[in-house]
Amino acid sequence: MRILYQLTSPMEKTVLGAKEVARRREFLQERAAAGCQVEVRSLADGPASIESAYEAALVVPELCQAVRRAERDGFDAVIVGCFSDPGLEALRELVRIAVVGPGASALHLAAQLGSRFSVISPLGGGGLGRVEARLRALGVAAKLASVRSVDMPVLDVARQRGAVLERLGEIGRSAVHEDHADVLVLGCMSMGFLGITEEVGKEIGVPVVNPVTAGLKTAEMVVAMGLAHSKAAYPVPPKLDAS
Repeated sequence: MRILYQLTSPMEKTVLGAKEVARRREFLQERAAAGCQVEVRSLADGPASIESAYEAALVVPELCQAVRRAERDGFDAVIVGCFSDPGLEALRELVRIAVVGPGASALHLAAQLGSRFSVISPLGGGGLGRVEARLRALGVAAKLASVRSVDMPVLDVARQRGAVLERLGEIGRSAVHEDHADVLVLGCMSMGFLGITEEVGKEIGVPVVNPVTAGLKTAEMVVAMGLAHSKAAYPVPPKLDAS
């Protein structure tokens, strides 16, 4: 089984650099099932991180090329490396291999683990309406307790494990005690790659869902079951089908 974790930035060109790309590949491979090979690829161009709907839209054309290339290269599945799952529907139209959104994977998992979950994102600032709209589309909006943030840019999250761990502890406790959440979801892949979910979960006493591992295990499960997204739901665009 070969799975591609497709980053949504040209990470080697950012302050995180090629070393972080290699670290993320190692992180995924260590958690992969036996016999599963995971590769990590960056985009050729795009914003350094995704912190808005605008930036999410900017990366979709590059992602379209990336998933088609992954199918040609023989991958069994592609994980879109952003919690907001940018362009997921469009990407699924382009290929027959499984395309997994780690955000959707984490949210559906959280809905199975408790009665109410809180999403903890990097930055606040008016994103609640977008999150609620997305959860309605996924069919899990009724289980949303709250959306809280650690108030740190994504690139800082990736480099400040200690600060993020401390903030998650504070915010997680508030989500549980004030918002009555019984599950927490890390709303950022960079948070997930810090490997702190077990620590936070033990400290707060509720499950903490990591979108990195949720996306990886969803991809493994779908491939192992011989499944992929339905082409009845995500048909090849007519203009491409005719070409």
